[in-house]
Amino acid sequence: MAPAISDHELIRNCIARYCIGVDLKDWNTFSSAFLDNGKVDFPGPGGLVEGVTAITATVQGMVGNLQTQHALTTQLIEVTGEKTASATTYCTTEIFGVGEDKGKRVTSWGLYQDKLVKGNFDGGDDWKIAERIATLAAPLMGDLSLLSK
Repeated sequence: MAPAISDHELIRNCIARYCIGVDLKDWNTFSSAFLDNGKVDFPGPGGLVEGVTAITATVQGMVGNLQTQHALTTQLIEVTGEKTASATTYCTTEIFGVGEDKGKRVTSWGLYQDKLVKGNFDGGDDWKIAERIATLAAPLMGDLSLLSK
């Protein structure tokens, strides 16, 4: 018998799917973090994006051919109801250039404020992000020319 997994652990895994999906460019893993009608409010020109297909396309456009590595750190998860939760997660993202931009790097510090919903997804109970607000916690550091390509 498989060990029971707590709601907190399922929520942590959901939030991690976003990061791992981006870093590995595994867009199925990435999109599995969101409800079909999920929303993300990105900082800057990204703005509010609605629907998992649009969210995925937006992030694909943001990362392009760049390599990324997300590191999730401080986190507070609050289960607010039988099927609802909120989470605040700090994230440091390293963005690396490739090809002619190899050696260039940008560091981003931010936080994700998520509203999550529990449901039966793909045959089992799990959590998905219904709404995310992504916020920069500090100015970007590094070679910002990397982001203008």
